Amino acid sequence: MSKALRCCGFGSARALRWMLNSRRIVAAVVLLFAFNPAIAQTAPVLKEKITIKLLNGKTGRVVWWRGLAYVSVGKRESVDKRTNLRGEARVDVTSADPPQIAVGVDFISRDCRYADKSQTRPLSYSIDEVRSKGIVSDNYCGPAKRDPKPGFLMIYVIPLTNRELWNE
Repeated sequence: MSKALRCCGFGSARALRWMLNSRRIVAAVVLLFAFNPAIAQTAPVLKEKITIKLLNGKTGRVVWWRGLAYVSVGKRESVDKRTNLRGEARVDVTSADPPQIAVGVDFISRDCRYADKSQTRPLSYSIDEVRSKGIVSDNYCGPAKRDPKPGFLMIYVIPLTNRELWNE
């Protein structure tokens, strides 16, 4: 064995073989990761979400104990959502086609978007408009009014009285 290899710490043929094998293993691992299509994917698609906020039609405060009866995004099936302590429900609108969202409230709340109680048709909102400017629904239940915020869809509801629940 040459003096150059001994001065670098490789005193035997075994150490030299180990060094060459480890370089091959490292090169194989690097090539495996560099050309593997599953690992070298494009950037992940970020989920676009909007926030639906329930507000009390009389007081303007958040309604956190209620749920949304349905949320339908585009042509997807409607799903049930519950609001958190801030009265907000986050909805994924990444692949909405058409870019519209329809929201309905649960049976314990009265929807303040309609002047007449008998109207129960769902209203559709533009997701692009909710993202850019924000939307605040009509409030026929009281004087409360908020300014729109981008990314928020605010809907006014009030709890039904016991009499109204009995008659339903």
